[in-house]
Amino acid sequence: MIEVHSEEQRLRAYVDDAIRSRRDRLLAEAQLSELLDIPRGRLRTHLRRLEKDGLIWRHVGKGTFVGPRTAQLAGTAPSSSVSPSDAMEGRLMVEPLLAGKAAVHARPTDIEAMERCLEEMRTAKSFVGWKSGDDRLHRTIAGAAQNPLLLILHDIVQGYARSLIAERMEQTLGRGSAPVENSNAEHAAIVAAIKAHDPEGAESTMRKHLTSIRAMLFGDR
Repeated sequence: MIEVHSEEQRLRAYVDDAIRSRRDRLLAEAQLSELLDIPRGRLRTHLRRLEKDGLIWRHVGKGTFVGPRTAQLAGTAPSSSVSPSDAMEGRLMVEPLLAGKAAVHARPTDIEAMERCLEEMRTAKSFVGWKSGDDRLHRTIAGAAQNPLLLILHDIVQGYARSLIAERMEQTLGRGSAPVENSNAEHAAIVAAIKAHDPEGAESTMRKHLTSIRAMLFGDR
């Protein structure tokens, strides 16, 4: 069991558990506040941050749901018909393209946000903390492409990836420091290519990174 100390880490750990358990809705705010020992005012602040990062979305009067709002468009393809391998292949099709476009369109604030994610991942004390930075980095890169339609597509694919691959990711990358350190180096190379405005480099390094992840999760293919 991973010890989680900060309020936001506790909330993110709860969301990660909901993803692994395939629960699509979080507890009501009052219950969540009591369960995680977070005052409701600060809980709302943390929830807003997670919503901005695309980890949850909220519907007034209905509740708080796992994943970005746009991921709900995936309802046309039932999750039972999508395999973990399908989700990973989707990432390999979409994310290298987005990284290449991010290298062209990223703003200084986007680069700064990516570098903060890299630092968060480098200094993470738990897999939950590391995965939080990983999720945020990939979505920041997708957003830096400055194409709202492609961001929706990214969120749909990531919604499936979170629900179908999250547990396997934790079992594989959480088993030791080497896989995480290798992944950190690959992430740093992606951000460096984006920062250098090198679309071909950003696309190829993202593809190399995701191919490496796929090999760890499913073996060489």
